[in-house]
Amino acid sequence: MTSYYGHDRPREIFCQSFARDKLHHAWILAGDKGLGKATFAQQAAHFLLNSRNRPTVFSDAQDDEAGHLLAAGSHPDFRLLRRGPKADKEEKKARDNGLDSLEEHELARNIKVDQIRALQPLFQNQASISEYRVVIIDAADDLERGGANAILKNLEEPPKKTIFFLISHMPDRLLPTIRSRCQMLRFDPLADVDMRALLKKAAPKLNEADLEALVIAGEGSPGRALQYSEIGLAELEAIAREIIKTGDRDNRLKSELARKLALKAATPRYRAFLERAPSLIAEQIKTAQLPRSMKSIEKWHEASELATVAIPKALDNQAVIFRLGCLMGDLVSTGQ
Repeated sequence: MTSYYGHDRPREIFCQSFARDKLHHAWILAGDKGLGKATFAQQAAHFLLNSRNRPTVFSDAQDDEAGHLLAAGSHPDFRLLRRGPKADKEEKKARDNGLDSLEEHELARNIKVDQIRALQPLFQNQASISEYRVVIIDAADDLERGGANAILKNLEEPPKKTIFFLISHMPDRLLPTIRSRCQMLRFDPLADVDMRALLKKAAPKLNEADLEALVIAGEGSPGRALQYSEIGLAELEAIAREIIKTGDRDNRLKSELARKLALKAATPRYRAFLERAPSLIAEQIKTAQLPRSMKSIEKWHEASELATVAIPKALDNQAVIFRLGCLMGDLVSTGQ
């Protein structure tokens, strides 16, 4: 488990409920992807599975029985439900290297109803070695319809001393009946100071320039920032910002950016840049000293639409990136 930053309010609400013996049996951890909801759930699980020692605060220490068992994935009173491998080939890869080794396209589309049914033996007896049993569903948005209905039955008739954490990036899309049986904990983007502290700990080799670029690009989401760090997005963002600043009249920077993202091996960077580019344009429109113009807002709309359809429509990577670069460069001539 890693150190936890920010989100003091959700942690305070949860710990106070525990201290007052009014702990709700089911919690929806709601907020954008990458904010730390899964880390919160894991540390809350550790907290509860250590509860016979009456902890008063969350801890990232692993030097106890619960921590060792959780790290090994073998705690008898804990279950983590996630999307599994898509097919036999991916299942073998997951067995050999762990589920985290699978790419997004190698995972099943949903958490299956059979995964929910497999929880039932856990509920038929008392907890084995802890006071509580803990189930984390990451993410509840991924439950197929049958799975959502199956978990609803457990939420309606909760097993004794069992706590559910339903991680959700889009809580409004969960079944109303599920939402009504859970207590909601909302997670907001982290402050810059927490982002810097987390990134320095997670990626200590980052130089100051890249660190600041990732704090900005992460927009309060450490998960997003760390993903960007792993794929070298700071370099691409520096080029994009120079295009926005100068207009890049000779197209040298636009062409360089397009070349860097044209090859198949650059697909993760390409996808990340598609996600980031509209935000860069929006930031420039928002922070520019001159009045906003409809033309600059139109550039943002076009960039957002292009970034959204580029992958589903299998558009040419190089052409897409060059066009995004043109939209960024055009901000200079539109008064932004």
